[in-house]
Amino acid sequence: MRGSGKIMRTLRTIIMGASMVLPGMFLALIIWYIAGKPNTEPLETLICNVIPMISIGLGLAFGWLTGGEYEG
Repeated sequence: MRGSGKIMRTLRTIIMGASMVLPGMFLALIIWYIAGKPNTEPLETLICNVIPMISIGLGLAFGWLTGGEYEG
């Protein structure tokens, strides 16, 4: 079937990104505990929001970069 390679690659990318949600949240929790459970706004926001988003972004990038075999 023609054109299904792009769909498969995109689906793989979405699955890889979604599967990185829990590891990113767990990593953020560990770092939050190590940092002493901060309640101040900039540090809490960075730990609780940015770390999981970076994890999801890395999962999306990894899924797209390694999905080239579906394009052929």
